[in-house]
Amino acid sequence: MNIRRFETTDAEAVSAVVIKTLRISNAKDYPAELMEEIVKSMQPQNILERAGWTHFYVVEDNGQIIGCGSIGPYWGKEDESSLFTIFVLPEYQGKGVGRLIMETLENDEFFLRAKRIEIPASITGCQFYRKFGYDYKNGKAELDEERLYRLEKFRTPAIPAIKAIARNNIPECTEVIRTSFMTVADEFGFTVENAPRFVAFATTDDKLYSQFDSEHRPMYGYFSENGRIIGYYSLLLLENNECELNNLCVLPEYRHKNIGSALFADACAKAKDKGCEKLVFSIVEENEKLRKWYEKQGAVHTDTKKYDFFPFTCGYMEKSL
Repeated sequence: MNIRRFETTDAEAVSAVVIKTLRISNAKDYPAELMEEIVKSMQPQNILERAGWTHFYVVEDNGQIIGCGSIGPYWGKEDESSLFTIFVLPEYQGKGVGRLIMETLENDEFFLRAKRIEIPASITGCQFYRKFGYDYKNGKAELDEERLYRLEKFRTPAIPAIKAIARNNIPECTEVIRTSFMTVADEFGFTVENAPRFVAFATTDDKLYSQFDSEHRPMYGYFSENGRIIGYYSLLLLENNECELNNLCVLPEYRHKNIGSALFADACAKAKDKGCEKLVFSIVEENEKLRKWYEKQGAVHTDTKKYDFFPFTCGYMEKSL
């Protein structure tokens, strides 16, 4: 069982899921004639229209769509959102499918940016939503003219932050490092055969665990609003009041949002707090864009060195703290 974003080719299958659920599950709480009126508004074209202005998800089991749900702006507002079209086939209800849909919707950007989220809840689904912290809008446990309960939840959007890495974050950090540096490998033609010691290929959970447990390296991550680690760096204290910066990176889809600059500034501040006077690090010398980026952060280029085990030149940079 997996959940994914809706595709236009899913419209007919999603419509069938919704209609079957309405006629079986919801018919227990509503007259059949009302359900048939709603069925008319849940045809494939209607699903496509809703998917056009919401983030629509479907749940599959062995290739069969068995559930769906969507989230979109509440009347165009950026700080309020609504959940829509949450249905699970009757034979799959009570098996965690609805929870999977809710958890996915509550990790969507429309949810994470909102201060208030509303659900037009059927009699059938009302108590299910209340288990997720939704309560009656304005405290009124009354059906509206559409015979729906209006439920709502208030939340304070989290603020992205740079925080120290805990040991249980290590596997996620490994993935962030490997994914981030793989774009460099792809750009310059590095492979596990010609550059097995390059960061994208050499970083493992065991390596980071060793750095964390034995070397006691300070490690920091940039955590998104939903708690995902999207950026990373670590420090290694050296002699002569120097500090080595390692593996500063940002996931590709989060670049160009000043996250890298925030991480570098934080690394400088953390190193200085530890009594260091200089931050040193290495880059792929051929990566001119990265070198210029670090120079904009106040770092200077100091040296280059060629190693037999790398198909590139190592460039060395530093910044006085």
